[in-house]
Amino acid sequence: MVTAAAAVLTLAAASAYAAPSRGRGIASSLSGSSSMSFGLALITADQKDLNSVIDHYGGTNPGLKNIGSGLEVFAEYAFRFDRSIYGLVFRPSYFMQSTDGKCGSGSCEYKLNGLTFFPMLRLTPLENDFIKFYMQAGVGYGNLKASVKQDSASGDFSGSAFGGMAGIGVNFCFTESHCMTIEGNVRYLPIERNTSDGVSGTFDPNTSGFSQFERGREVEYNGNDLSTTLSGIQGVLAYTMNF
Repeated sequence: MVTAAAAVLTLAAASAYAAPSRGRGIASSLSGSSSMSFGLALITADQKDLNSVIDHYGGTNPGLKNIGSGLEVFAEYAFRFDRSIYGLVFRPSYFMQSTDGKCGSGSCEYKLNGLTFFPMLRLTPLENDFIKFYMQAGVGYGNLKASVKQDSASGDFSGSAFGGMAGIGVNFCFTESHCMTIEGNVRYLPIERNTSDGVSGTFDPNTSGFSQFERGREVEYNGNDLSTTLSGIQGVLAYTMNF
């Protein structure tokens, strides 16, 4: 659904911008303004399979909490075409999510770290000197790595996938160059399969919650591929500099 929205916006931008740019040359068609943004985001990435592992292994000690929302830091470059509502956005981000505490007879730690990159099409239909309201959508890529520790056993696994993102945002510009940005996005980026990068010790299939966790093989929970995700509802707060 998010990917379809991105395709519709891209076709709309192409048809709207192609007509007035005929015969003007490449240099004139690419004129416009640029901006850089730096921000933080919270995302409701529900790691349901890992949380089921946590519940299975740490069930005797409810002091270990499930993995909650994730935190992202990102940078962004945006280019807006001259005399147009259309622009292009390129956004890389670094994702973090974790929980730790006592479980079973010892301690446990679950950490996830990942990278995403999303090119997006942005439309700015409403604006004045102070407020700029925009919509955006795009297709991107994400890679997620997890580190797990259960007592004396530890291991890493990772996976990657393509996905889509769409949302709306507002720039509150206090000067022509300096703005505060607030966004709400929906991202769809599930990672259905993860492969173990390394294991120390043994994850007992009867007690660990993992039915398979061996180096070089797919990680499994309850006899099925263990999935992770970079999907969720995302809230963004950022600083934007126009130039």
